[in-house]
Amino acid sequence: MQAAGRYLETGKLAYCHMLKPVLSLALALWGFCLTLPVYAHNDEVLFNTVNLQAQAERDIPNDQMTVALVTEHDGSDAARVARMINQDMAWALEVIKKHPFAQYQTKGYRTWPLYDADQEITGWHALQEVELAGSNMEGLSGLIGKLQEKMQVREMSFSPTDATRRKIENELILEAMQAFRERIGIVRKTMDDKNYRIINLTINTGGHQPPVFYERALAASATAESPPPAVQAGTSRMVVTVNGSVQFIDEARK
Repeated sequence: MQAAGRYLETGKLAYCHMLKPVLSLALALWGFCLTLPVYAHNDEVLFNTVNLQAQAERDIPNDQMTVALVTEHDGSDAARVARMINQDMAWALEVIKKHPFAQYQTKGYRTWPLYDADQEITGWHALQEVELAGSNMEGLSGLIGKLQEKMQVREMSFSPTDATRRKIENELILEAMQAFRERIGIVRKTMDDKNYRIINLTINTGGHQPPVFYERALAASATAESPPPAVQAGTSRMVVTVNGSVQFIDEARK
């Protein structure tokens, strides 16, 4: 009896091993059948498709000013030149810190030798920049006037703040989408199949002008506190573009 039991158990195990390849093949075929509709759907040929583009644009205020100021010195003693740069920068930072509306950072400390006609070093030139930014343009203009006592304006630019850009950008997306749907309606009038679906859609919000720059011509002589510079921030152009493919379909034939 024990031998017979062992024989039956061995037979069951052999049968199960024989079934494994069959079950694996059946499961693989079942999975393949499940994926066929998705594959076919992704590769279906789309008829009556139209590519459309619409855009919305607007002039938006440049409500942020960025200014780069520089202090420069030269002389025969490199250490003395460096001390003069450091003194000017320390003075400038003390003045700036009294104006909490101004964001600031120091940038670009550079020094290099000066040569004569025989290529002998005769002295050293050094400079360092500080960059100011903020939306209080009247306050920044007054601060610049004070800083020009020892520094010069190298560059001034105007641009929209991030908050202004996001607000206008969101409004333009709505306007561009409405313009896109209006174009669908225009095309729809010429089509036999009046129903439609949007196959794909792309919204591009990268269309805007770079900041408006005013360069070193704004620099004033560093002798005494200069009057605040007259500034006009102006506007920047922002464009939002919508591109998409639309398929016109006859629901009755589906």
